[in-house]
Amino acid sequence: MQSWQSIRFRLSVQYSALVFGLGGALLGLVYLAVRRGVYSDEMMTHLWEGRQVALESGRVFELPAYQEVEIRAIESIYADIVLSQVTSFTLIAFGILFLLSIVVGWIMSGRVLKPVGEITTVAREIQASDLSRRIALQGPEDELKRLADTFDEMLERLDSAFSSQRQFLADTSHDLRTPLTIIRSNVELVADDPVAGLEEWREAGNVIRRNAEKMSKMIQDLLATARLQTGRAQSVTLDLAEIAQAKASDFASVAAEKSVEIESRADEAIVMGVDIALDRALSNLVDNAVRAAPSGSSVVVGSGVVDGWAWLGVRDSGHGLPDAPGDRVGLGLSIVTQIAEGHGGALASFSGKGKPGTTMVMWIPRQDQAGAPPEVSPFTDT
Repeated sequence: MQSWQSIRFRLSVQYSALVFGLGGALLGLVYLAVRRGVYSDEMMTHLWEGRQVALESGRVFELPAYQEVEIRAIESIYADIVLSQVTSFTLIAFGILFLLSIVVGWIMSGRVLKPVGEITTVAREIQASDLSRRIALQGPEDELKRLADTFDEMLERLDSAFSSQRQFLADTSHDLRTPLTIIRSNVELVADDPVAGLEEWREAGNVIRRNAEKMSKMIQDLLATARLQTGRAQSVTLDLAEIAQAKASDFASVAAEKSVEIESRADEAIVMGVDIALDRALSNLVDNAVRAAPSGSSVVVGSGVVDGWAWLGVRDSGHGLPDAPGDRVGLGLSIVTQIAEGHGGALASFSGKGKPGTTMVMWIPRQDQAGAPPEVSPFTDT
């Protein structure tokens, strides 16, 4: 049952008022025209011209002067009767028009609001755990179609965000569990060994320290991501080229130990961002690239602007990304994804699946940048 406060009820009233008003005005004009015609001098005179009456036989005789008054009185009475009939029909027509206007208003408002009902139904059925539903409204490109498409786009972004969060949580749980398992295993191994000496304890301590440092780095990454997502991090104007150049210099010695060369191709790219978060994200990308790059190869760290989008990326000659879509890519890339999305951008890969070499790029929107990031690699020689 529709409430009187519903949009359909209000639209029905408006449509009914419009139909009834236009129809009533038309009936009123017809009534006034009939009334004027009935009482006009031309109507009163009609057959009596010079007090002569034509009979069916063709004979014509003249009426006496005193009978003309009675005849005109009869005409006036006849006009009153005709006008009374027209008035009755007009009132009946007004009643029928009123009922029809209500029916037409209700039907038209229902047809207009049908897409809104579909949007409402889908919105009610959607749960946070299942954002795969879409409205997919069919019809002309009108305001309601654009509203439904906008709602579908919002659902797409929410679905992507929830999927990213679930993947992020899974990667966090997996990568934190690994060093904890190693630490616990080494402690139990030495503690349960009754003949364990100082050397065994020292070796276990070194293993525990390395994994504790790894966990500390993970936690710092998680804290940086959390601050960015909760809006606690302060955005400043910065040049991505400075971050890329600094990161290439920081990893030069680490890469040299593996006989890997670090190359910087940093072009100016001014954005609003959180420098600590972007620095940590690029560190993860460079660290992955250096570990994946074969001996004698090079890793390129770059930045720049493509189609109005700033980018910060790394290219290596390693084993590439996993072939299977469901394969894990680790907490490091999950954090990079979160940081890129926290800046309104995205993390993109331009590696050939299963082929040597990977290009990872963080796209960061510049001020008032609209649309999607470019779908081509910013490294022009790849």
